[in-house]
Amino acid sequence: MAENVLKLKSYAKVNLYLKIGHRTGDGYHNIESIMQTIDLFDEINLKQTDRPGIFIECDNPEVPTDKNSIIYKAAEILMNNINKGINISIKKHIPVASGLGGGSSNVATVLKGICRIFNLPLSPAQLLNIATNFGMDTPFFILGGTAFARGRGELVSPLPSIYPPIPLILINPEIKVSTKWAYQLYDKSIDKNVKNIADFSYLLNRSEIIKPVEIYSLIYNSFDLILSQKFPVIEKIKNRLKKLGSITATISGSGPTIYGIFERKNDMVRVYNEIKDEYPLVYQAYTIGAQDTSL
Repeated sequence: MAENVLKLKSYAKVNLYLKIGHRTGDGYHNIESIMQTIDLFDEINLKQTDRPGIFIECDNPEVPTDKNSIIYKAAEILMNNINKGINISIKKHIPVASGLGGGSSNVATVLKGICRIFNLPLSPAQLLNIATNFGMDTPFFILGGTAFARGRGELVSPLPSIYPPIPLILINPEIKVSTKWAYQLYDKSIDKNVKNIADFSYLLNRSEIIKPVEIYSLIYNSFDLILSQKFPVIEKIKNRLKKLGSITATISGSGPTIYGIFERKNDMVRVYNEIKDEYPLVYQAYTIGAQDTSL
């Protein structure tokens, strides 16, 4: 019998807005964030096999592929009652520990892919519930597109798509920043809560598309100032992007990837061509809607 092969794109995200709130009793922080899928992606191939088990391979040695990996543990929940096996092959393009959600996206993509390949009758709500166990960004990637996340990040509400898509340049200075360490740094900082929570209630409970101009003034990240002070290269890259013509620039998630947003594609392409050789990892990207991330 021929193997059933499913080829998937596992998309990255940026945080258009990220406000860290108070620390909760379990050690996590409440957040408010507008999360956005972008068209930078890892490639994931799923193959159904007659040999029971979960077999993971990845072209990046930094990504765990054993039974302790979150991808394995997530797949195991769905595969427990299936008398078949799954081969999971991952080709990485999203930098590891970059603030772009690559690991969480991989987990969500594998969960959705297993449901599809084995025709599992799980509702989106059930998938979201499973995803919550594997990182605070993972529920967002079940939905994709533009979404408002709150709580620890696990409470995700879809927002209308941004249209036309926003052109972005992403620069990763090849610094590794763990989320846990970034929050510890934030907790020690005297510069916390330097900005009031933005009012984006007008984006909730509406059906019409979000125009890019409605997003520009919201761009903010509570980690930005702290990590820019810790790593001067981040501030240097932000200033370089702004000088070249980006509307604004900040980090995504807990960093260290910086993104600059542009009004026009031509501006983004011009700046990309000028800056692409200055840093090791430079990407052109666009925001994409939930309909573009569905399997």
